[in-house]
Amino acid sequence: MLKVFQHRGTPFFTIYLATFLFALHIALPLYINSSFLGQFLSEKGIGFVFAASSILTLFLLAKFPEILSRLGNYHVVLLVFATQMTFLALLASPLPAPFLILTFIFMQAFTTLGLFNLDVFLEKFSDDKTTGIVRGIMLTTLNLAILLGPLITGIILSDNEFWKIYLISAIFLVPALFVISRRLKRFKDPKYTKIPYFKTLREVLTARHPNDEIRHAITASLMLRFFFSWMVIYTPIYLYNYVGFTWNEIGVILAVMLLPFVLFEIPIGWLVDTRLGEKQIMLAGFFIMSFFTAVLFFVENQSLVIWAALLFGTRIGASFVEITSESYFFKHINSTETHLLSIFRDSRPVAYILGPLVASVLLMFTDIQHLFLILAIILFYGIWNAFRMSPVRGKNAASPRGL
Repeated sequence: MLKVFQHRGTPFFTIYLATFLFALHIALPLYINSSFLGQFLSEKGIGFVFAASSILTLFLLAKFPEILSRLGNYHVVLLVFATQMTFLALLASPLPAPFLILTFIFMQAFTTLGLFNLDVFLEKFSDDKTTGIVRGIMLTTLNLAILLGPLITGIILSDNEFWKIYLISAIFLVPALFVISRRLKRFKDPKYTKIPYFKTLREVLTARHPNDEIRHAITASLMLRFFFSWMVIYTPIYLYNYVGFTWNEIGVILAVMLLPFVLFEIPIGWLVDTRLGEKQIMLAGFFIMSFFTAVLFFVENQSLVIWAALLFGTRIGASFVEITSESYFFKHINSTETHLLSIFRDSRPVAYILGPLVASVLLMFTDIQHLFLILAIILFYGIWNAFRMSPVRGKNAASPRGL
């Protein structure tokens, strides 16, 4: 693992530190965002706001490779971080509800852009032999912050004073901005491949086996993000409004739930680099996710321990899928192929369009508790997709013709 930090003197530690700080700013409001919007909107309306932010994200991601080519990743990431701080400060202000909702939509979109910038930094310095462990450390760093977020939020939040959370979230971006501005200003951008967005999308979607690895990686990521979209939006609402937990108790439950992302992703990353392939572990991950998500539907107990244990189980599977989908994808691209990275990162906004919209429609006909059982069934498509994946054959081996 030390070789990851020592290899050619590359600034892995700086990237991981910036990732941790950026992720911490995401984590603090992550599980209270839906409750914040719930002050102004119904449960159905909340889903449409998340969908709107995802549509904006898709548009920005489509333009992002071109922006990077013109300005460079270093300058763009500073602009993204500074703009995000402004959005968070506005959310902490006593502004009219329509303005707050619009600001929230832009804040969500810029979160994805910041993660994209960090991806570009990391991919520039990594290689196939260490992709699993490099991505494992990256994801563990990110998820450690995501784990700490609910605990900090549970301590700070009282009487639905959400403005405190958004303000502190903005403050965490200050050291992230400082670290990047000081340590990565000499970053040399790769020569980004310039291929139109829709041409890239068409080539990826129509690629035929065995040259369809990029599509399988994107599909796995899409299924995972769809799972997250329902869990992040509706689990806190269900636990607070229906089960009856306090925010402090929810903070503990969510922290326990997120532990698998910290515990398993580095070992799994090492495993897919040295022993097993991504396919086997991804299959296991989707099976575990589906099983524990289905069990949630049948739980009528208000025990904190039971809910924490079952949600912990869902995230064991999710952690397996997250690291294997990342490793599988990045073993098939290089740092110049931001057009492919853009499509891959589209899985999050696409999922946050489809997920809330589907859930909003379903909630017109069923109770929120039924979403758990429906989600478990949907996850079987992830199992089918993983079953059809081919073994890793080397960087760019899977790129569709012309990409």
